[in-house]
Amino acid sequence: LKAHVSSNEDLYEYILDLSKELERQIAINDEELIIDVSIGISLYPSDANHYAKLLKTAASALNNVKANKGRRFEFYDKEINSLSIQKYELQNKLRNALSNQEFILHYQPQVDMATNQIIGLEALIRWNSPNGMVPPGSFIAIAEASNLIIPLGEWVLENACEFGNKLAALGYQTPIAVNLSMLQFKAPYISELIQSILTRTELPPELLELEITEGILMDNEDECESIISEFHEMGIQVSIDDFGTGYSSLSYLKKFAVDKIKIDRSFIKGIPHLDNGTIAKVIIELAGNFNLQVIAEGVETLEQIDFLLKNNCHIAQGFYYAKPLGEDELLAFMEKSKRDNG
Repeated sequence: LKAHVSSNEDLYEYILDLSKELERQIAINDEELIIDVSIGISLYPSDANHYAKLLKTAASALNNVKANKGRRFEFYDKEINSLSIQKYELQNKLRNALSNQEFILHYQPQVDMATNQIIGLEALIRWNSPNGMVPPGSFIAIAEASNLIIPLGEWVLENACEFGNKLAALGYQTPIAVNLSMLQFKAPYISELIQSILTRTELPPELLELEITEGILMDNEDECESIISEFHEMGIQVSIDDFGTGYSSLSYLKKFAVDKIKIDRSFIKGIPHLDNGTIAKVIIELAGNFNLQVIAEGVETLEQIDFLLKNNCHIAQGFYYAKPLGEDELLAFMEKSKRDNG
């Protein structure tokens, strides 16, 4: 019996943790035994309003679990059960995808709008599943909720740094930006992990950039300041991604000594019309006051480029220049850009 459940999401996470605990191997007379767990779940008062009925509905859900081999639990409520099973199955698919090397990285160029030269790249994960390419918006939140973002994020860092070293060997001293999730950023070993990856891949630290969101900065100011300071001591630059979508104050930019801010695409869309131009202009001016580099995300039109250049934003990332590209496509794109722009 689980009391004081604040949400179905909390209950779902509790059941996952309970299942993991119960499924641990145990030893009896020097023999290792593996326990299979099946759980039927009934909710009060939506499924039943008294104890006997709760047991009956939970037993009904349990029978469904046993009938559907491979599942560990089911909710009696079919709608909740359907969503939970989908989430559970996606988590399992993500674990298998990591083991089966189904993930790949694409890279989107960051371009100096005045010279058209590529001055940076952002690494973006893609899931190349047996059923086709899966966009990150469909699985990143699930990975974060189940802690799979930790091994997944480490894989991204490792592979991005390996590719950065490959680019350097070809003569491209192009920094690669990698997004860090809240869980990654707050991991106690994050600096040591990044240093070990840089050493292993032989990538100079100045060719790695780490992107974090405003939400991460506001979670624990002192801790964030310390972690960012460690990154800087390693020679790594730090940028704030999706700037303007959070609630951070101007003091955050000074306090955390970040190197760049990226204007969220929602403020670029619609430029030069609507209020977006005014908001983007304020952000650019603000960044200039703190000597920060500004990158405009989601740039798609020449009008946007003209507006940004007139307002002293010189770096853009978006479909106007290139979509996120696989390694081979990117190398061809960079070679062409080098020929065209010197």
